[in-house]
Amino acid sequence: MSPKLTFMICAAVGLIFAVSFALAPEFFTLGAWPTAEGLALEIGVSMRYVLAAMIFFVVLLQFAASTINGADNQKPIMLSSAIGFTIVCATILCVGLFRGDGIPVFPPIIGTGVLAILCWLSWRRITRTSS
Repeated sequence: MSPKLTFMICAAVGLIFAVSFALAPEFFTLGAWPTAEGLALEIGVSMRYVLAAMIFFVVLLQFAASTINGADNQKPIMLSSAIGFTIVCATILCVGLFRGDGIPVFPPIIGTGVLAILCWLSWRRITRTSS
């Protein structure tokens, strides 16, 4: 798969998550912490809004990266994307297992995990032209 297509897929999936978090923050907060109420729920909802904005920022960067030409320019950006998605996936998994109610939130784990694998595979296929 070409790096440009990988960046576009990452941007599209990220946009879905950003819009979802922005439109239904309480749903996602209660999905992660079903017993949250009062101030804890308000803080969780506020964090979802902030997370939606941060994801949208990454979406914009991924979209901009899809316009970059040349393997020498694409390879380090793809590596950064692969590492970033891997860290996000691992963090969501660990929070779900060790900090929440013991129930990981599967859609973001699957989404970021698939994007991480896609980025690692694309990074591996990019051939640098310089030494």
